[in-house]
Amino acid sequence: VHRGKIERVTADPGPLTASEMLLEADESVWDKLFEPDPPAMFHDIFACIARGTMRFEGDVRVLIRHMQPLADWVQVARAMRGERTLGADVAPLESYQAKGGFVNVNLDGALYKVFYFEAGEGIPVLLQHTAGNENRQWRHLLEDRELTKRFRFIAYDLPGHGKSDPPRGPAFWQEDQLVRSEWLTDFVVAFSEAMSVENPIFMGTSIGGVLALHLAERFPEKFRGIVGMAGAIPTQGFFHDWWIHPEINTPMMVGAITDSVMAPATPEWDRRLTSWFQSANPRNIRNDLYFWGVENADPTRADRIDASKVPLYLYAGEYDYTCPPELVEACARRIGPEVTYETLRGLGHFPMSEDYSIFRPIAVRTLEEIVTRTS
Repeated sequence: VHRGKIERVTADPGPLTASEMLLEADESVWDKLFEPDPPAMFHDIFACIARGTMRFEGDVRVLIRHMQPLADWVQVARAMRGERTLGADVAPLESYQAKGGFVNVNLDGALYKVFYFEAGEGIPVLLQHTAGNENRQWRHLLEDRELTKRFRFIAYDLPGHGKSDPPRGPAFWQEDQLVRSEWLTDFVVAFSEAMSVENPIFMGTSIGGVLALHLAERFPEKFRGIVGMAGAIPTQGFFHDWWIHPEINTPMMVGAITDSVMAPATPEWDRRLTSWFQSANPRNIRNDLYFWGVENADPTRADRIDASKVPLYLYAGEYDYTCPPELVEACARRIGPEVTYETLRGLGHFPMSEDYSIFRPIAVRTLEEIVTRTS
């Protein structure tokens, strides 16, 4: 092809060298993948690989390096078939009520300067972000004028995330900074005390969803209610060195991973923002996923949770292949009948920041039920 014209056609017997990777699936799988509005678990190449409907062969680093162009290729194929159905973007606000601040948290001989957003008055609700991310994931809930009449939402950045500094005291650059269960659960309690918050509701997603379960195990008496989304016991995988491998452009690749676990109909603005926030610090993502992939690998931890001690709600996004609905539901059933479980239709791994029009009724109902049960 030269200047838009086909000048020469050559029969190609195939590559002279073996392909670096292979993606293989039945024709029906490709058809579902390329639908403008694909069904759950066929909405992304990596969802298909994870669910076993597509076979990958080759060096995983090659696949990871090409995540973004592969995702773009799928979007082009869908555009050729028709127009996607997307949720409506949330309109910009004329003013914002969330206020930011810093608080010192002392834990295990280290001082943490922690940043948080808060909005509202009433029952305190702690909001935990996902792995490698920050508190702006909770932007819609923080600006909900109706809910903030009754609830005080506090969305914090974990140390070293967002605007929170790494620890003062030990030389953090000389330590691994891998996130461990005991430290993380202790940190949430210490942050609550530093904020003079008593008996809050906890709500977390992804590692925050796993954290919700670990808090229910260790400190059920300290919370009015616990809500975990996109988290279960056990969770596995994703703690890999390729997050920080010099051959991989992780900030670019992370956007494709983030996109792959969101619902296809996520409003475009929220989709872009969610991917943007996730791409900030690859090392943080790896450190956080130690908690997800190693610290949370023991399935018997669920047996140590007594859901009669605290209202416990577990939710899974319909399009989340990293923590699929059947895994979260099995965890809920293992803990006991007191646990409330629901699959969130039309949402993926980031319910609070994908489509707020879908997430809001779930949040309202859950918070109201917790208040009713504990009043």
